[in-house]
Amino acid sequence: MKAIVLGGMGLTGRCAVFDLIDNNKIDEIIVGDVVKNLDFNDPRVRYSKVDVNDKEALVRILKGADVVINAVQYYHNVKIMRAALEAKTNYLDFGGLYKVTLEQLALDQEFKDAGLLAIVGMGAQPGITNIMASYAVSKLDKVDEIVIRDGWVDKTNYPKLFFTWSPATLFDELTMKSVHFDGGIVESDPFCNMEEFDFGWEVGKAKIFRSIHSEIATLPSSFAEKGIKYVEWKEGSADIEKLKFLTDIGFGRKDKVNVGGLEIAPRDFLFEYLKSQGMFSPPEGTQVKDFEMSVVTAKGTDEGRPKRVEVRAYFKYDERWRVSASQKEVGVPGSIAAQMIMGGVIKGKGVKPPEQIVPVKPFFAELGKRDIKIRSEESFDSN
Repeated sequence: MKAIVLGGMGLTGRCAVFDLIDNNKIDEIIVGDVVKNLDFNDPRVRYSKVDVNDKEALVRILKGADVVINAVQYYHNVKIMRAALEAKTNYLDFGGLYKVTLEQLALDQEFKDAGLLAIVGMGAQPGITNIMASYAVSKLDKVDEIVIRDGWVDKTNYPKLFFTWSPATLFDELTMKSVHFDGGIVESDPFCNMEEFDFGWEVGKAKIFRSIHSEIATLPSSFAEKGIKYVEWKEGSADIEKLKFLTDIGFGRKDKVNVGGLEIAPRDFLFEYLKSQGMFSPPEGTQVKDFEMSVVTAKGTDEGRPKRVEVRAYFKYDERWRVSASQKEVGVPGSIAAQMIMGGVIKGKGVKPPEQIVPVKPFFAELGKRDIKIRSEESFDSN
């Protein structure tokens, strides 16, 4: 078996590589990236320098692989999918932030015609959350609403702010129009509809906000036959409010402004400054100690009685790999799904979201082996 991880030197991609290494049935793991900044210390892992903008080189590296895990910035998802089609390689990624996800779903027939499978949004959120929603809906005869809430806290003893996942994606969530489903897709201001939610555990209370997210692109259609009327995503933490302040005063803008005769985008300036201060990724040699929770609540009816199903996922930093919770929770589910494709557990063709193709119980069992806990609770309305 042969797997490729594009962006495998990145924060989340490396976790997919670490997890693939733990499977001794995999013969070869290719890490494709523009730079090499990590040695995985396993003879089956080979680094290959590749720029995903070079189509010929990209197709060449993908040929002969059973599956490619795309851990590159989501802006490149469609071009990598097209390269996978040409190379005849199964594909999965960590999300397309709604709009790109819609573009990816449009390639469904092309993947079917090629006899290939692409799973879009196979990280944590989206990914694990989609499969949690699938489990919750399976406990209902009819479903009225699904609300996904995500909160996190960083308890690392470190004085500076730093990012444990893509700053570009995070700033897109903070600046792009929010979307939710209410009988149809509804747009609203970014990071609106604030709610204080008590996650409990290590996370505790957090202010969470509606934002754009990939789950909204697929859950309404996936569960349409059960009458779904409402789907919403909310997220938040203490740190994200600091970043929201930066975007509120304009540092999330991509359009250029004139500064002393120079044309520069405020976001580009901010990112370059953060890099210069060592804040663009976790501090080298520091074990990040963060915790995150995703809570999926589905409401509907079961045998004519109003019922509520709540599914919780618990994510914690990993000391063995020396990575944060937010890195591990994204890379690991992609690796699990890739291994399920290679092992014949996941079958199917076309472009599919996780809730339509990934078997729930085996997937949850694999998460448990990796110390990612899933818990559920069902309750009937007594009134």
